Amino acid sequence: MSFYVCIFVPLHTFYNMKYSYSFFPEKRNGITQNVPVTLSVTYSKQRMLYYTGLRCNIDIDPKKSQWDAVEGKMKRNQVAGNGDNLTQSFNSELTRISGAVDDLFKVYEVAGSAPAPAILRNDLKRKLGKEINAKDREDFFSRFDKYIRFADLSDSRKITMLSIQSKLKTFNPDITFESLNVEEFKKYLRDTGLNDNSIIMLLTGLKTFIKEAIKKKYTDAEPFKDFKIGSEEYGDPIYLSIEERDLLFNADLTDPNLALIRDIFCLQCFLGCRYGDLMRFTKENINDGALQYIATKTKKHKQIKARVRLVDKAILILSRYDLSDGRLVPYVKTPNFNYYIKQVFKAAGLIRSVTFKDEKTKIDTHKPINELASSHMARRIFIGGLYEKNVKNEIIASMSGHVADSKSFARYRHINEKIQDAAMKLIE
Repeated sequence: MSFYVCIFVPLHTFYNMKYSYSFFPEKRNGITQNVPVTLSVTYSKQRMLYYTGLRCNIDIDPKKSQWDAVEGKMKRNQVAGNGDNLTQSFNSELTRISGAVDDLFKVYEVAGSAPAPAILRNDLKRKLGKEINAKDREDFFSRFDKYIRFADLSDSRKITMLSIQSKLKTFNPDITFESLNVEEFKKYLRDTGLNDNSIIMLLTGLKTFIKEAIKKKYTDAEPFKDFKIGSEEYGDPIYLSIEERDLLFNADLTDPNLALIRDIFCLQCFLGCRYGDLMRFTKENINDGALQYIATKTKKHKQIKARVRLVDKAILILSRYDLSDGRLVPYVKTPNFNYYIKQVFKAAGLIRSVTFKDEKTKIDTHKPINELASSHMARRIFIGGLYEKNVKNEIIASMSGHVADSKSFARYRHINEKIQDAAMKLIE
């Protein structure tokens, strides 16, 4: 957990513009040595954070800390490793920085307008004699935008990254690489009601972006250093049995829109692919009566070539659609699909009650299965159905597009009572 030790200087006023600033050493995850000292300037309902380039040692016990929490600067008589007076040079730099802030706000007073935090930060850098290059002109969110637009990300991954970016802007619209506090952001996500798995997914995505920023030398800050994200935990997967799948396949749906959603869902049940992959498949993916493709999530790493023989029910569904663009089925956005598939389940009479552990409360909860239906359930039906027929993991993975030893592969399997009973018959 991070905390700030700081002292605010008296409030300054130029006409209607008020501002205050403070210096504070930031403690992250128990780190107390060589802690960065940051300047915080608050004005016009905005906040700008600026890394001073200074560092000091702090301690929970004020007597052992180099930082004077009352004065907001380094204590007297602190000595550097070479024997020089560290206090004098350290506090002189703080005075130089605070003087530059005062000078800038005098200029803003004359202009009659408050600058954006990014502009204030660059103005301060110039005032302090630091060069502003092209990279420095791009703030945290500008670089995040470019990462989302130009990185080799799947559509679902881009949606996740956009969600991370949106939540970060709400958390702190003036965030920088240096001021990013992962522990505080995690707390914010939890306070908004997200469950642990969702938080882990978002933090994992954020860490990926930070790694890329460090690689491209946008920053040398490492906010995830010594921070443990944790692992996602899943209960038993919920999906339809083969019999229920066939009930859905044969359901008489008079609404053509619901019939389309049903066909897409059932086709995914017979192919086992990710929904995003299904939406991009064309007739060229079918050769010699089988669907063949490179799974999207493996394109950047070890490429997994998936191959699935088309069963008669899949061929029947495909015969209903002959699209000019070559797609196997009409394109339907994931949110729209997930909304209508719940209606399809209900129309087909698939409303049995299922029990699952609520990810937020960790308490057993009961709901009709149609309320939990989504595109991802079709993938579970494919994998779970094969698993129940004692098909080996490697064979299932070769068709589902998983890496054979993938940790996520276990999410789709469920050891049900039938499997347990059959196993016991082996040792009767």
